[in-house]
Order: sequence, then structure tokens, then C-alpha cells
Amino acid sequence: MNGHDAFSPLGSPLPNGSDSSTTECGWVLIGRPHEKASIQRTPIVAQPYSVGRHPDNELCLANPTVSGHHAELISTDGEIFVRDLDSTNGTLLNGRSVHQLTPLQSGDMVHFGNAMFTLERTADERPTKTTLSTDVIDEALAQVQFDKLIEDPAVKPYFQPIIRLEDYRRVGYEVLARSQLVGLETPYKMFRVAAERMEAPQLSVLCRSEGLRIGQTLGADVEYFVNTHPAEMETTELLESLTQLREDNPDLAFTLEVHESAVTSTAYLRRLHKVLNELRIGLAYDDFGAGQARLMELVEVPPDVLKFDVKLIRGLSSASQQHRSMVGSLIKIVKDLNVIPLAEGVEMDTEADICRELGFELAQGYLFGRPGPVGAWTDGENE
Repeated sequence: MNGHDAFSPLGSPLPNGSDSSTTECGWVLIGRPHEKASIQRTPIVAQPYSVGRHPDNELCLANPTVSGHHAELISTDGEIFVRDLDSTNGTLLNGRSVHQLTPLQSGDMVHFGNAMFTLERTADERPTKTTLSTDVIDEALAQVQFDKLIEDPAVKPYFQPIIRLEDYRRVGYEVLARSQLVGLETPYKMFRVAAERMEAPQLSVLCRSEGLRIGQTLGADVEYFVNTHPAEMETTELLESLTQLREDNPDLAFTLEVHESAVTSTAYLRRLHKVLNELRIGLAYDDFGAGQARLMELVEVPPDVLKFDVKLIRGLSSASQQHRSMVGSLIKIVKDLNVIPLAEGVEMDTEADICRELGFELAQGYLFGRPGPVGAWTDGENE
């Protein structure tokens, strides 16, 4: 034992016989005691069960991020709790810092420094437990990795080409985001965690700045389409970030994409458009037709580019004449407003041909190239 007194979760001493007990309490920690060790199942057999780098701990971890006496686990009446012992690098429960005595449950992931362990109740044989544990582990990994995503930063920009239908010339790229961090590989995973932490606007700003920083190697003769997150809309922070983005990229041509349903205030949209014009940044409405077609905003605050949602494009080659006529009528309205129509999600030559016949000027989709890192385009891949 390390000399710490045994306490119950309420702060009073544990019942007689609990202190220094070596009876297994029905819980195990699953993990590596050091980096090169294999994964081990370690029964929790003492109360309190101390964890740390010093040899007098019940669980000794040879890890430089673990303090001498890092944390302790306390089991009573079938329940188990964790308490951090003012360690240098902290104790995390499913990716969140432990600041007080905190209850645990089977499947939880606990980090002592960067030493990761999963807690399991030995008597728990429910068939759903494996799935539950996997979900908890995935969530914990994503939470732990998010700080690295922002601070390093570890966002990896991807680029999907935008072509001119008249001659199939590549005229731009939409800037997308990926990461190579386990648990945060896709935009959905990244922004889900960001939303939970109320940091979606910060992540969106980072994706734009990294995208243009990396993307400028593709050339200054193309347009870059960068995205927004709904949480940014109708805020002054978005306008400030765009000002900074222009200062960082004074000679780059880029356009800001706004989802058609993200803006509820036409007044803000006018203000945004004014700021974009002053900054020499284009405006595009994304996913037009995915929900309600915001024709009033389209008329009152015309963008430079209108991106027609994939739902309106897919299957055009086999669509009814009424469907094609409807799309053609929308294109005519758009062009009368001096807005450039862009078809999203084009996958077949026949769809591209029909889009061109209907009056689309720009297009993007797998037919012209899947999203890829900058090297996919500088090295001639995805052609």
C-alpha cells in the first residue's frame, strides 16, 4: 500500500475489513502496464487500489506521463469510483478530466496520463457489452484526440475539383477536411466532437485556413471553395475570421460556401455579402434544393455561385421530362440573376451531358475526381 487512507465515496472510512483488502472486488483493468507490454487483465484486489509510477502502487505503470502516485480506484457495495491524486498530467474518464471522486461503469476508458485502460466488471457477461465497450472506447479516443487535432493542427485538407462543363477545364477546388487521427478520420466525427465541446466554429476556421495554406500549391489561377459551419452563421466571429483569412492569403481567389438553410436572417446575409465583396471573397449557396429552395434570399442577396444539390442531379439521364423542365426553369432564374449554376454529384457522362444542355456552367462529382489530398492533384492522380 502507498499509505493513503481508504475512504468511501462519501468521504468516511470504508467499512472494517475493506482497508488493505486483497479480495477481488469484481472489477478488472484492461491495458498495458508499459508501452512494450502486451495487453493484460489486472484484477482490482485492494482498497483503495492505487495507480502510479512508484513501485509501491497496486498497479505500477512504467510510463513517464504517469505520476508517482497518480490516482486511486475505490470499490464499495458493488460500485467503483476513481479519484485523481493531484497528478501532473491528470486522469481522464472517457476523454474528460476527473476533478473529484467520480463513479465508473463497465466499459469506461480511463487514462492515467497517456496510459489507457478499460474498466470491466468480471461478472458482466451481457451479450451487448462488447458493443457498448467499443462505442465508449471510440468516443473516448475521439475526445482525447480532439485537442491534438486543434493544437497541432492535425487537420488534413482534401480537394475535389470543380470543372467548367463547356470544355471540362478544371477551374477550382472545393476544400474539404479529413484527419489521420484515430477516432477523428471523417468530417462527421470531427464536427460531432467539436459540437459537443462547443468548438465547431473554431474547427471550421481551422479547416478553412489549413485548406488555403496547403491548397495554394495547386496554383493561383483557380478558385477555392471553402465551407462554413451553421454554428458560425450570424456571428461577428465569422466576419472577423474571413478578414484574417484574406490577410493571410492576399492574392488567392476563394469563395465562401453557405448552406441554403443555415441563414435565417436576410439582413445578416446582406451584411455578410457586403463584407465578402470588400474582402474580394465570393459567395456560394450550397445544396440548393436539398430542403426548401430559398428563392427569396436568392433574389434579395444573389450569390456568385449556386450549387444545385445532388438530389436534383442524380438520375437526370432517366428523369421525366417534367423533372428536367423544372431543373431547367430553376437554372434560367439563376442565370437571369447573373448567378453561376453549378451541378453537384455528377457521376456519369450522360448526367454531365444533360447538365450542360440544361444550362449548368460548372460541375463537380466523382466523374471529374474524388476528394483527395493536395498530392493527388499535383502528382496527376485522380485524373
